[in-house]
Amino acid sequence: MYRIGILEDDLKIGSELKIFLEKNGYEAEFITPERYAGMSEDEMTDLLLEADLSLLLLDISLPGFDGIRICKAFRDHSGVPVIMITSDNSELTELISIQSGADDFVPKPFNTRILLARIESVLKRVYASAAADAKEIRTAGGKTFRIDLSKGRISSEGTEEVELTKNEFHILRLLMAQQGSIVSRDKIMEELWDNEAFVDDNTLTVNMTRLKSKLEQIGISDAITTKRGMGYLLN
Repeated sequence: MYRIGILEDDLKIGSELKIFLEKNGYEAEFITPERYAGMSEDEMTDLLLEADLSLLLLDISLPGFDGIRICKAFRDHSGVPVIMITSDNSELTELISIQSGADDFVPKPFNTRILLARIESVLKRVYASAAADAKEIRTAGGKTFRIDLSKGRISSEGTEEVELTKNEFHILRLLMAQQGSIVSRDKIMEELWDNEAFVDDNTLTVNMTRLKSKLEQIGISDAITTKRGMGYLLN
């Protein structure tokens, strides 16, 4: 699932964009002014790099920052696409934005549907070449399955794709990364907390049960073993 960062100083616009993007199938993170207040340009760049984004919506006019400089600094360290959004819709500003590494330029006020179309166009263009590599072949429970990293779906030979929820996908990726080793419940909850899922112990149990069920739907039985008092193991 694509994850879109929103770096915007207007709380109303940022919050509405986050809700809109999530309703249209994206993960969205609104980086509010409170989070970057008092940061240096380098710290801001680090914040963006650590956010694990697929695309960044970047306002040019940020309190204490020049959006153009942030774009250039981010682009120097990342290939993640950037769409500039600004009330300054002059041709000069658009030219400077593109020269600084932006992939697109959308002036305010904008129609959210048009912005969505721009986002989809940029994502398709940037990630099209990687689409063929977005599926991993893995083995679990003695059987082979495929996980589509871009869509959060799993399948095996002769079965239809099964869609995972965001939590289920994160849990499976974490277990895959440490396959053969026990992953504690605390570690999994910490991972989901970092991804803003905020699950408790009971919710984790429910998510794990559903994940096991979906693996069984594609013919992968007993892939995840529960180690009582310890955690979970992907065989």
